[in-house]
Amino acid sequence: MKSNTIRLSEGFYLHQLDSVDNTNEEAKRLADKGAQSGALVLAKTQTSGRGRRGRAWSSPVGNLYSSLLLRPTCSLAEAARLTFLIAVAMAEAIETVTGMQVRPDCKWPNDLMVNGRKICGILLESASNHLSSTDYLVIGTGVNVAFYPDDSERPATSLASLGAPVSVHELVSVYVERIAYWLPIWEQQGFTPIREAWLTRGYGIGEPVVARLTERELQGTFVGLDDDGSLILREGSGFEHRIGAGEVFFRA
Repeated sequence: MKSNTIRLSEGFYLHQLDSVDNTNEEAKRLADKGAQSGALVLAKTQTSGRGRRGRAWSSPVGNLYSSLLLRPTCSLAEAARLTFLIAVAMAEAIETVTGMQVRPDCKWPNDLMVNGRKICGILLESASNHLSSTDYLVIGTGVNVAFYPDDSERPATSLASLGAPVSVHELVSVYVERIAYWLPIWEQQGFTPIREAWLTRGYGIGEPVVARLTERELQGTFVGLDDDGSLILREGSGFEHRIGAGEVFFRA
């Protein structure tokens, strides 16, 4: 039975809207007004949804659009790795609410994939204080629940098209529950357990990959994640590159 009630774990609170320009911008506005860590912005639709690198994000009613405000006490570099925690939490939530019918893979650096098609995008934005430590993080997630764009740059899918229609409210509830599980682990044990959980779902590990960087293009095999979350690309010669940012493409 689909649930129409959102249940948030302790330490999280909901800021729910019918429509917003985009949930990340709303979460940043809340942060600038002094909102506490744990604020979750949830909207039925976005008028200016966007993804990584400013790409437009299709936002029809029926999908999940949320942004979480966090105020971790760490450097920006450490805080950026929370993208991987969010990916694991959402993958687990999707798996749970679909009764294990859908098992998403985690694609570096910020997508979830099912059968080689994108079902979720994650966008992390941050603000630092004058000491270069993190003031706040806003982590947006968009999940194709009922619909998916058929004109996107890369193939996409939705839970409904996979035969697993779910309630957005139920998915949000379990998603926050999984974040509440993983955050204390990250705070107490660091990135290692998050990295290990991500790798069990790693998309394209052991497969050919092309990394398009600002100044060059690299080809090789995706062999894993470094301790800082960088993608490890191994060339045919055996030389390994650590890639912290860039566009990566796997063989379809």
